[in-house]
Amino acid sequence: MNKVYLVGPAGTGKSTRLAARLGQLVESNIRPDRILVLVPQQAQARIFRTELAQIKGTRKARGEPTITTIYGLAQQHVSLFYPLIAERAGFSDPQREPVLLNVEAAQYFLNQILAPRLADFEDLKLYRPRLLGQILDSMNKAAECGFGLDEIATRLGAAWSGEAQRIVSYRRMQEIALAFRAFCLQHSLVDFSLLIDTFAQQLLHTQSYRDYIIAHYRHLLADNIEENPPVMHDFIAEVMKTCDTALLVENDPGGFRLFLGADVDSAQALRTTCDEVVRLDTSFTAAPEVIAFGNSLRRHFSPAAERGGKAVGGMLRGRSEDAAPEQGSRGSALGDAPGSAKYWTGMVDWVVNHIQELVGQGTHPREIAVLAPYVEDVLRFELMERLRPAGIRVRTVRPSRPLYDHPIVRMLVTLTRLAHPEWDHAIATSDLARTLAVSIAGLDVARAQLIADAAMKAAPRRLMPLDDAALWQRVGMRFYEPYSVIQKRLAGDEDNMALTSPTTQAIPLDLYWQQFYTDVLSRQGFGLHEDLDGGLVVDKLIKSARGFREVFEHAGLADGVDIPQEYIKTLGEDILAAQYAPEREPDIADDDAVLVMPAHTYLINNFTSRYQFWLDIHSLGWYERVYQPLTHPYVLSRRWKTGRVWTEEDDHRSQQEMLGKLLSGLTYHCAGKVFVASSEYSISGQEEDGPLARAIQRVIGAPRRQQEPA
Repeated sequence: MNKVYLVGPAGTGKSTRLAARLGQLVESNIRPDRILVLVPQQAQARIFRTELAQIKGTRKARGEPTITTIYGLAQQHVSLFYPLIAERAGFSDPQREPVLLNVEAAQYFLNQILAPRLADFEDLKLYRPRLLGQILDSMNKAAECGFGLDEIATRLGAAWSGEAQRIVSYRRMQEIALAFRAFCLQHSLVDFSLLIDTFAQQLLHTQSYRDYIIAHYRHLLADNIEENPPVMHDFIAEVMKTCDTALLVENDPGGFRLFLGADVDSAQALRTTCDEVVRLDTSFTAAPEVIAFGNSLRRHFSPAAERGGKAVGGMLRGRSEDAAPEQGSRGSALGDAPGSAKYWTGMVDWVVNHIQELVGQGTHPREIAVLAPYVEDVLRFELMERLRPAGIRVRTVRPSRPLYDHPIVRMLVTLTRLAHPEWDHAIATSDLARTLAVSIAGLDVARAQLIADAAMKAAPRRLMPLDDAALWQRVGMRFYEPYSVIQKRLAGDEDNMALTSPTTQAIPLDLYWQQFYTDVLSRQGFGLHEDLDGGLVVDKLIKSARGFREVFEHAGLADGVDIPQEYIKTLGEDILAAQYAPEREPDIADDDAVLVMPAHTYLINNFTSRYQFWLDIHSLGWYERVYQPLTHPYVLSRRWKTGRVWTEEDDHRSQQEMLGKLLSGLTYHCAGKVFVASSEYSISGQEEDGPLARAIQRVIGAPRRQQEPA
């Protein structure tokens, strides 16, 4: 059997077999450059590169296998064939080299088109970054599913059954999307949607490209194909027609990247292209009792699966025959009885106490994951502050968090404004106080405020020397030197800027931040000294600013634009967010810290932990989809029948299905125990009674929480 489809839950050895197959192919002296390995995200490419590194010394054939994502593949191949397809794709200047837009640059240019029309969307009550994100999301889904931008409004409108004003919003959104596409084609800019659209519509089905595929890809290995969009499956189907061997892997449960275009049904259609379908059920990572607990929860939210499978809106199918058998007691999956507190802070106390106990018993912090439907700043702060005395570090991953929300980013922006008083930007004393507190080690906000008040009194837009002995006696003399270092550095930067002639390019913002971090902030006595998390934030900001600048320079749009000011202005509007996108994965360091992240993000990034803490199990956030009025993961999919109305029943069933898969997926990524915790009152002071808490109570046989009498 040369072409095999491998399916099973996480932890059953599918990716290991895939990597081993790569090693076998290379060791059998097959040309490595005829091997294609496809992964849904770059983080999952590590296992294959590790396999290659182990056999590198024994290779006889030259070349390297191609290990890439759909984004990387499309980028490489569109660039290669660009001279042949540019004119047909609609680019105004086919002879001009295209410039790829990252997430930040795409949002920036789209915002220029959206800004004059913001009033058109007032009825949606959407924060501008979310409005931009949903427009880009609809464009991406259209490209990934193979239909045009001019069909978005029709598809969304035909499925809508509410007020007519929403139909108007769909049309307006489509007009903006088309205007952005025209802008990109005119200036040879390529955002994600245009890249995928060009790959799928102008390249994939041309004979010259098919000949290229036949010649280059004789052996195909594809991991987690259920997490990829239909356009990837179209490409795989083309390769399958002519390749010599193939091993395709599907995770079940899977499809967690649904909101990024993943299509499980489209992936499963590839089973017909294989000689054999092999099912793996034995997990090598998850505890049997935890798997049983997760499967029970999934059945609770997937009653259709017990009836042999039923379509939800013609799309969602239960597969009871694929469920792994239950083993062990469902109640024994929990590390302790469900933790319950009246107030949110009590729940956090319960979690902190259990984490400290686990670490005290020899558990490494990196073996613990704290998961919630949403991760707010206050949760991150509370966990960090309460675990720090025990020497336990915390690492948070929140891909949708705007860059400007981070105190380190705000600190660097404020310092940059102080170095550029000619920008005429007022700086509040509270902003300066927070900047000093972050940038100087050990300086609290109260004392930083005293320094800031004195500094702003001396000069409103500059950081002036402060030699008042009484001030430093009150604040602490140990803070005088780091303040003076920062002040002198900013004064020197300001002088250098003043010497720059109008025709001379000032130092790029990304390089300025890099130098300031290296020369000042990372030194002993300053806030980011030996702060790995802080260094990662600075690195992310530098990469963002560099990508933003390079787009302007490479596209010839830099003339007359003050790029640093434009970047900082847009950053402050939260438009340049650290958005999760198909081509961007969160930066994770392999350090010993408790991992805190949204549950969905945990699964998307394929983490596995010994212990999982599920927080806020009464929250409706585990169940309800985020409000997205201008996009829709089901309606804007290849499976949805255009013209069919999306009903409340569809909404309920789809949310049930996704929650069931999410919970089952989490348990397949848990090697030890699950801890569940809740509070009667949420962080906002509201009472919630979501379906997850009720399901857990039924599965483990615990009584429901008693409602207090009125």
